[in-house]
Amino acid sequence: MTVPATRDRSAQRALIEQFSREHPGAVLYDATASVVLDVASGKALPLDLGHVAAVEERTDRQTGRIYLAVAMDDGTELGLADAGVAFAPRTGSMGPLDGLPPVVCLRDLAQAEARLVHALTSHPDEPVDRTLVTLFLFCLAVVDGARAVGFDVGPEERRLERILGELEGRS
Repeated sequence: MTVPATRDRSAQRALIEQFSREHPGAVLYDATASVVLDVASGKALPLDLGHVAAVEERTDRQTGRIYLAVAMDDGTELGLADAGVAFAPRTGSMGPLDGLPPVVCLRDLAQAEARLVHALTSHPDEPVDRTLVTLFLFCLAVVDGARAVGFDVGPEERRLERILGELEGRS
């Protein structure tokens, strides 16, 4: 059974706290600091309940697993899921990207970044191909989406700058 969207602050907080207790390997919620921790990345996301428009329990159509959809009063949406904090990737700085999923998380970034680093360090003589460029653009879309929901992505931007330099150096 899913819970319909609620605008009541205490009910929103209760849903977020309950989800966090039930998924401690994915997200943690610190009500005192108004912060959600994405466990896989170790990154904190400020979550001021005063700016939350609605919280709704939903079921993922593909996995059948429960997640929380959190709508902010500025129109931003994020999810609390088994994979951590989920959000829409952003492609405004690059244009459309084929195969980009509608929802991503920081685990997706870590996996894609690891593939890029592996390709660049373990295969130094191979030229940059479309696959690597697309993978880099995917990483950029995830970082832009993470920034849009409120994550501090400075370290990720610096890592992507280094990767971009490596990609450009091989072109």
